[in-house]
Amino acid sequence: MHSSDCTQRAHLEATLLSKAIVPHSLGRLSELAIRLAMIRPGVLRRPIHLLFGADHGITEEGVTHSPKAITAQQCRSFARGGGACSLFSRLAGVEQWIIDVGIDYDFEKDDGVLDHKVGRGTKNFVKEAAMSSQQCLMAMEVGSRVTQQAIEKGHDAIIFGEMGVGNTTSASALSAALLGVDAALVTGKGSGLSDSELEHKIEVIRAALALHLDRDPHALLANLGGFELAAIAGGAIEAAKARLPVIVDGAVVSSALLAAQRIDERVQTVLVFAHRSAMVGHSLVLQALGCGEPLLDLGMQLGEGTGALAAWPLVRLASHLLDDLESFEEAGVIDSTRLLQKRGLV
Repeated sequence: MHSSDCTQRAHLEATLLSKAIVPHSLGRLSELAIRLAMIRPGVLRRPIHLLFGADHGITEEGVTHSPKAITAQQCRSFARGGGACSLFSRLAGVEQWIIDVGIDYDFEKDDGVLDHKVGRGTKNFVKEAAMSSQQCLMAMEVGSRVTQQAIEKGHDAIIFGEMGVGNTTSASALSAALLGVDAALVTGKGSGLSDSELEHKIEVIRAALALHLDRDPHALLANLGGFELAAIAGGAIEAAKARLPVIVDGAVVSSALLAAQRIDERVQTVLVFAHRSAMVGHSLVLQALGCGEPLLDLGMQLGEGTGALAAWPLVRLASHLLDDLESFEEAGVIDSTRLLQKRGLV
């Protein structure tokens, strides 16, 4: 931590100690308040949920039971207010944009899905690169541009979501390559596989890792990623440049953020860790991203941004502590913290 960061942190800690509460009695909410203030001072009022959808050629390898058509169907449903992510967004007062960055389907204008299509799904990455380098950069630019638009409209926190049949395979491959671990450590059953089918999924990823040996993060995104993962990576880099907090969702989004962090180390400085997914390997990715303990651990593994949306009320609350919680002086209350400090107890 730079000396300026240490000075800022010390000032924020002192400010919290001046509040009319028992010292450290808000636990990890106090730490979250400091984390948020170091990213961007002030309360958070207008988060946005940016959900990117794309299809995946790796489904040709039988790594999921879900038909590809579900990607388009779900995104259309989300845009009309259906699905868990839309429910969570609506209840939490979070604006939601559904973005087609690589779905093999042509939406109607009244479907409400934003058209930023780079391709009609990736290639089968166990046989060839999922995307060309140019396609990957184009998808990253979509994420950057959409995030810029959200910032220009006054949004002050970003929640990335994803939808793409087969994308747990892509995310697991990307995570394994970035972490340098065996695929079995970061690969789960996704939307429901048997034990033997899971082993097949792991072997598919191992074969892909053996085929694509370049460990440069840009190359990994292109070779193993998806259009939606590249868009999330690009969006996270843009959010980091603008010093906006990114509330981190589950395993799929986290794999894209890990790639973004490897491309631009500033990404790590704006991450707020919402939850620990029940998906295999998410803890390893969180650790690599610098997460000590996420806010929630509810056994969730739906994706879509739902874990981050579930955590948003806590993030919002914490963002108000430094600005809106009264000090002992303002409340007209004896400063019990100062008394404890004089006794060396704080």
